[in-house]
Amino acid sequence: MMKLYGAEHHLLVLSDTIDADDHAHAFVQITLAFEGELDIKVEGRSMRCSGIAIDSNIRHRLDGTGKQLMLLLIDGTSEIAAGFRQQIGDSGYCQLQPDQVKTIAGFVQAHYASIKDSSSYRSFYMQLMELFRLEVQAAVEDYRIQELIRLMKDCRDSEHSVGKYANQLGLSGSRLAHLFKENTGTSLSGYIVLHKLQKAVYLIFNGAPITEAAMAAGFDSPSHFAATSKRMLGMAAREIRKDSVFLKVSCLH
Repeated sequence: MMKLYGAEHHLLVLSDTIDADDHAHAFVQITLAFEGELDIKVEGRSMRCSGIAIDSNIRHRLDGTGKQLMLLLIDGTSEIAAGFRQQIGDSGYCQLQPDQVKTIAGFVQAHYASIKDSSSYRSFYMQLMELFRLEVQAAVEDYRIQELIRLMKDCRDSEHSVGKYANQLGLSGSRLAHLFKENTGTSLSGYIVLHKLQKAVYLIFNGAPITEAAMAAGFDSPSHFAATSKRMLGMAAREIRKDSVFLKVSCLH
């Protein structure tokens, strides 16, 4: 059984069916194995480890089929992502210490079954972050990018073009894209894809048909959404809906 927890700034997945092709995305990704080691390729380098933190825009491929994993996908503009980047440094990724992974895995296995609602998940998540020993800090300082992120979180339509947001902020598209990259370390176009994926997932688990959710989130077609889900989450949308238990911690409209 897959468990998927969706919050405003992250997705947390517990599953033994994750198999993601080579890709890069706007998430900061944390992956750890509950037992043994996971097989992962990062920027063309194959490795085995019990846990790893990967910065946004770093190409990687994960073969987790048959292994119980925790996959934490964090919005690259969030304070939590900034905290993980302090640990990752300039290399683009870092392996987690085996003893730390063992402690975190033990905590997750012991407590995830008690998550019943948003309140209990928040408590669980706060304790989980403490185990990662993060130094949380502001991720975005430019007020225009802060406003852009707010506009995207509050969006109620399917259009998510750079031009649309640039007009709302009184900037050119190229200037806005440059500021976003400068402040977050990731491309605006990549972040928009992330936003659409999050929105589609939340709509699906709020009862919307997959086709309707894909179009409402701004994808060109349901097949485009399906391909994006497989590439970024390592699982197809239909597989998620069929096999998962989903808790929507906070809502994206």
